[in-house]
Amino acid sequence: MASTSAVHAPAVRPVRGPRSSAVPRPRLTVVSSPRTAGGSMPFTLLCTLIVVSALAALLYLNIQMSDTSYEITRLQSQSQRLTEEKQALSETNERLGTPQSLERQAREIGMVPVTDPAYIDLDTGKILGETSPAQQTEVNPELADVPAEKAVPPAEIYDEPTTYHGMGNEGA
Repeated sequence: MASTSAVHAPAVRPVRGPRSSAVPRPRLTVVSSPRTAGGSMPFTLLCTLIVVSALAALLYLNIQMSDTSYEITRLQSQSQRLTEEKQALSETNERLGTPQSLERQAREIGMVPVTDPAYIDLDTGKILGETSPAQQTEVNPELADVPAEKAVPPAEIYDEPTTYHGMGNEGA
């Protein structure tokens, strides 16, 4: 069976040599704790300033986000209102552009339907066909008299007068 007792080595004492009295032993003295460069107050103020500035920046950003959210909501409602107004104007435009509405508006300003149209031959300048004055059922609107010095001359369509070239299908 194995032995469980530990093997101990004999204790060896260091050998002290003779004291040499030539080197004096230094005397121990109490040393005061070293002075720190400053207190902890500047560091505390710096940390407080960082925390306060971070909170102020966070508050400012939250206010800006809230203002932007209100602006987006306002612009969306304005866009919706303008879309509805555009649709209403488009419907009104379509309704006023019908032939019945155009005929009514033309009669209101004194226009009458043509019974027998005449045409102008642009090459010769002759009038083709016979026309008669239209019979009006309502009173003609009065035209304002404009003095000649204030009247605007008719605009010229082209800078230089040229012969009529037509659409290309007049000879057919």
